[in-house]
This record gives sequence, C-alpha cells and structure tokens, in this order.
Amino acid sequence: MKIDICFVIITYALSIPAFTYLYLKQKNSADNITVCRLILVAGIILRILYICYTDINTRQHDVENFFGSSGGHSGYILYLLDNKHLPDFDPRNVWQFYHPPLHHAICAFFLFLIEKPGVMLSQNSFELLQILPMIYSSLFCISAYKTLKLCGINGRSLCFSTAFVTFHPTLIILSGSINNDMLSALFCMCALHFTVKWCSYKKWLDIGFIAICIGFGMCTKLTVGLLAPAIGCVFLYVFIRDIKEYRKTIPQFIVFGLICVPVGLFFPIRNHLKFGVPLNYVPKLPLDSSQHIDNTIVKRIFDFMPFQFSSPFVQWHADGAPYNEFNPIIALWKTSAFDENTFFTNCISFQAVCVILLATVIILSIYSAVTLIINIRKKGTLKTEFKILITVLSVTLLANYMVFCISYPHVCTQNMRYCVPLIFTQSALIGLYGNNSAVRKVTALFCGCSIFMFFALQFYAP
Repeated sequence: MKIDICFVIITYALSIPAFTYLYLKQKNSADNITVCRLILVAGIILRILYICYTDINTRQHDVENFFGSSGGHSGYILYLLDNKHLPDFDPRNVWQFYHPPLHHAICAFFLFLIEKPGVMLSQNSFELLQILPMIYSSLFCISAYKTLKLCGINGRSLCFSTAFVTFHPTLIILSGSINNDMLSALFCMCALHFTVKWCSYKKWLDIGFIAICIGFGMCTKLTVGLLAPAIGCVFLYVFIRDIKEYRKTIPQFIVFGLICVPVGLFFPIRNHLKFGVPLNYVPKLPLDSSQHIDNTIVKRIFDFMPFQFSSPFVQWHADGAPYNEFNPIIALWKTSAFDENTFFTNCISFQAVCVILLATVIILSIYSAVTLIINIRKKGTLKTEFKILITVLSVTLLANYMVFCISYPHVCTQNMRYCVPLIFTQSALIGLYGNNSAVRKVTALFCGCSIFMFFALQFYAP
C-alpha cells in the first residue's frame, strides 16, 4: 500500500462534486447534464485516489514483478522497452507474450519517456504506469455517458445510468491494473459509441473510427473481436432499412474491412506464420493446478445452492476455502463487485457493506436480463438498431464467457474482466426501463456501497 499526503487532498476533493451539486440544487440550477458531469468528475477523482493507495503489485492479473521477472505483462513491457521490437521467438514460451502488443508498447513508450539515460528505472517509475489505465477507465465512463445520450436516454435516467458505469467496481479496480484489460475495454466502448453515431448519420468518419477502434482493440486483446457479431448485425439492419443508399453504405463497409481486418489480425497471423501459433491460442493451466475445477458442466451451470453465497468473495481452495468457485454466473457477480479479492477480513461491519454491494449487483443483473428479454420485441424509446446492438452484444459476450469457463475450467477464467462491455449494456437497460423508484434506489445503493468500499480500502488493507 502506498502512503502519501495526496490521500487527504484527494479525499477532500471527492466532496467537491457533492457540495457543488447541493449548491446548484439550492439555486435551482442543478440540471441533469450538470449532475452527470459532476458524477464523472467524482468518478475520476475516485480513480486517482484508488491508484494513489494501490501499488502495481496489488489486485493485478498476470503482471508478475518488474524486478527479477522476465514473464507476465511486466516482462512483456520491459522486453519491448529494452529491445524495441516484437518478440522474435515463439510467444508461447514466455507467459503472457501471446497477447497482441499495443498496450504493452504504449507502456514501454511511456517508460521510455520518463527514463533517464544511464539510470535504472525505479519502483516509482513503474508505479506511474497506473496513470494510463486510470485515464482509460475515465475515458470509458465519458464515452459511455455520451453513448447513453445518443441512445435517447435522458433526464434522471441518464444520471442513474452514468452513475452505474462511473462507480462500477470493475472499472475502478481496472483503473489501477497494469495488464491490457482496461485499454481493450476502452476500444470496445469507443467502437460502440461510433456505431451508435453511424446509425444516425452514416458518416465516413464514424465508420472509420469503428474500424480503427476494433482494429486497435484487437491489437490490444483479441477478444475485442467479439463486438463483430453485434456491430455486423447493426450494419446489416441499417443496410436493409436504407437499401436505397447502398451506393453509400457498401463502399463504407469495404473500407471498414480494409482497415479493421489487417490491423486487428496482423499479430496472430504473424505468430501463426512464423511460429505455428494457433490464431485463437490461449494457454491452459495444468489439470493439477490448485484452481482447477473438476465439477460437472451441469453442476457448474445449474447449481445455485445457498452455500455459494455464504461469502460475497470468490472462493479459492488454495486459500483455505472449502471449495473452488465453480459456477460461472455466481463468479461473474462476485468478480463484478470485488474482482478475485477478499476485502476487510478484519472488519466484519465493513464486510456487511460488501454483502449489500453483492446483493445489488445480483438484483440489477437479474433485472437487466429480464428487462432485455421482455422488451426485445416491444416498441419503446429504444430504436431497433440500438436494441439489436445491445441484445446481440450481451448474448455474444455471455455465450463466449460461458464457453471460455467450460473450456478452461479454472477459477481465474470466471471473471467480469472478460466481458466488461456488459457494464455499458446493463447501464443502458437501467436507463431505458428502470424508471421506477425501486430500481433507482438499488442503483443508488450500489453506487454508494462502491464509493464507500474504495474509500475505506485506503485505511483497511484487505
């Protein structure tokens, strides 16, 4: 844990948006757009606070250590920094080197800019890398807010949807994560934003940005390609709807493919041609791993017995838990709130907040799923192309997540970080159909518990 006087400064800064809102409300000038902007400001400040007390060895995924480690995301970054070229060996031989290089190259360039000639990089230099995912996470929230407006969400509903995204625990934890999850999520969000814009105006610039976002996203993490079915369905629908404009849309689709495909697939194709690496290669952990799940597929999918909710945190047999977390849906809920961590082990009253937070996650996710199913065919405030985008994206991400969890039966594969765009689709459903007071109260409770948890973590280390 990093100790710094900025704790006090940023903690007080967190109160600025709240006092500003109260002042504007008293003056009767607190319109919804202003409230949303204050929410975004508070979210950015909270992220800055989070990376100030969270070091690069805390709550990370596959990063390993910048000192003495040649593998992991840290080793990948240092390799690019030292060698100035892509790995010239089979990337399967070094842990995490199979990932596309964009995120790691940006981190390496960042370290190059702050590196002093002849002076070895220090721990503080590596800590500064957290500035990058913090910026990505903040931009994700801003892009989501703009996209929600384009979808026709307004009024108080826009405020609650924006707050849901801004204070979502996954996005805050990823704001301090050195791996490639947050940048890939940002590219996903930007691609969705420009897709929604393109549906309305069909501008060349918008479809160009969609291609760039997906291409660069796949240069960061190949799973960004999972957006293709949803965006492709939207393209097809708009093409059929506006068939008379085919002379405009067909050339746009061709240019989209010419940009997106080579940019997005160059790294896996390179590795396949040079080293025989399968295009969709993902390393498997050994069957004797401590986090291997040996339950049957039926049990993993359909078992929701109460004992799995006795703790709000993911269960690891290696950490003394009676079982390994095995149900992918329950794990998705738990990691959505706490990632793979256990918080406040020495403070039962604070763990009660975590229980409430998990309860709100479950309630809102079930509500969103039911709402999506009920409103698929109903005519409402959401345009058909946006409904297609949200529905196909949600189904694609969840289906891929379930297949991934079954194909790679380990606790670490059951994580919300593999389907971060679901946060946006859920926020859209809350904004579009969650106009009743009960949903808004649960959303407010969700945001309040999240803020409290990340504020308290600076004083109570997990």
